[in-house]
Amino acid sequence: MNTIEIRKLTTSQNYENDCFVIDDIPLHEYFTKWHQELDLGEIPKPLAQADDLAVTWTASFDNDGDARFMRWLLEKEKLNLPILSCPDDLDFSCIVIVAEVEKTEHHVYWKRIGKVNHSIEKLEEEKEHGIVFVDTYSDEDWKKYADAAFMQVNSIEWREWISTHWSEELFRRRINYTYHCYQDDRNIDWIYDCDWCFDRKQYEALVSSCHPRCWIVENTEIPRT
Repeated sequence: MNTIEIRKLTTSQNYENDCFVIDDIPLHEYFTKWHQELDLGEIPKPLAQADDLAVTWTASFDNDGDARFMRWLLEKEKLNLPILSCPDDLDFSCIVIVAEVEKTEHHVYWKRIGKVNHSIEKLEEEKEHGIVFVDTYSDEDWKKYADAAFMQVNSIEWREWISTHWSEELFRRRINYTYHCYQDDRNIDWIYDCDWCFDRKQYEALVSSCHPRCWIVENTEIPRT
């Protein structure tokens, strides 16, 4: 059984940052170790500076829609879960490191770790999966958003609506589009098979302990129309 913690450590840039620690070893040190063991040459920049990446569980996202998305992801039982992201653009658009996670009754497995390849993501497709994507509407959604459901993307009324409801629009794009991109293994550059197994109670306690710190929004981001 492996152990998992989040500790504040001094980074290579000489500031304190939240870092995953597995079996008393910081995650970024595993990246270096694995890369050397596999004799892959120079370690890629995102992994070489992984101690500077933001832990998505404790980070302050740029928009509440992204924070809601992260909460939604952490409740799932089996998925490719974002664990690290670029600290300067906390909006899932930059560096995103994921772990393939599977939960059982008593255990949580991190099977492998990879980096999201954003090349398949298309903004126009993403727009179509926001408020106008009615396939996932609940009865409550129809009560709240029926007037917005059939707006034309890029129309004046659509732009006006998302400018005042951006957090809701962004959250819907994330769960209807971004999530499915991340779950397609063709969009993940898998790096290492780690095969870690954690006690589920301890794991969920760690996730819960992040909540008071995690979901603070730094600012209101301008909508990406």
